[in-house]
Amino acid sequence: MARNEQDREDLMREATALFPRAELQLAHEAFPLFWGQKQSGHFSFYFGSDPVYQFDQDGFLRRAYLEGALYRTQGNTLARLTRVRNSEESILNRYDLSITEVESLLQTMAERFRRLESTLLEDSGVQTIQTLPENAERELCDQIQAHVQLVLQHSDQLAPRIRGKR
Repeated sequence: MARNEQDREDLMREATALFPRAELQLAHEAFPLFWGQKQSGHFSFYFGSDPVYQFDQDGFLRRAYLEGALYRTQGNTLARLTRVRNSEESILNRYDLSITEVESLLQTMAERFRRLESTLLEDSGVQTIQTLPENAERELCDQIQAHVQLVLQHSDQLAPRIRGKR
């Protein structure tokens, strides 16, 4: 995720850890969709600058950035991390979501990915803006569709706790 929450404009150029990557304009979406995959197999979807979803190689949610807050898996729940800044320091506040709150967040995520799946299946629903590697549009669209299906298969589960993060 970007260090500065407001600075996500040029992911195609700056997200070098994500390769391959693609930027697509979806019908009925104001902002482009950015998708990228890490060498580990972890992958991310940026729907404009918010929301952002990051998954492990099996399609389990690791992190999300929603409405200005970072969410991180704890294995059995999500921790919402919000930054509070003042003139002297920056504090990261943590709140562990209840089961009901996690279920609601995952349901909202699944609905978004079901809409994305439908859009990707429409011939006129997607316009490729840029891909890396270049000239890999068809292969990357297939890979994105496979990742959407993985997310939907596991949309009610979280990835294991991220090591070293509490």
